[in-house]
Amino acid sequence: MASCPTWKYKNVTEKVFQSLRSLGKEQGYVIPNKTSGKFSIKAVGMAVRFEYSWNKTTGTLQLVCVKKPPVGCSFIKNIADGIVQKSGGQVS
Repeated sequence: MASCPTWKYKNVTEKVFQSLRSLGKEQGYVIPNKTSGKFSIKAVGMAVRFEYSWNKTTGTLQLVCVKKPPVGCSFIKNIADGIVQKSGGQVS
């Protein structure tokens, strides 16, 4: 069950997706090299778990936070938006 609503991104090309994966690796988490999957982020004693679905053809990415600490979804979304935008994607 999702902890937050689905967040949607556009312009997520192959290059942008690989950039997202590289940024994740730099920050200590692994985004699978698949069009859909799960990954977790642990920082400052907090764990956040995500599920994602990426459509290569349309360049869209759907991201769902499925587990989070007691912080608001908007806080987590702002961080996710920043990472996607830094990689070259756009908020839908």
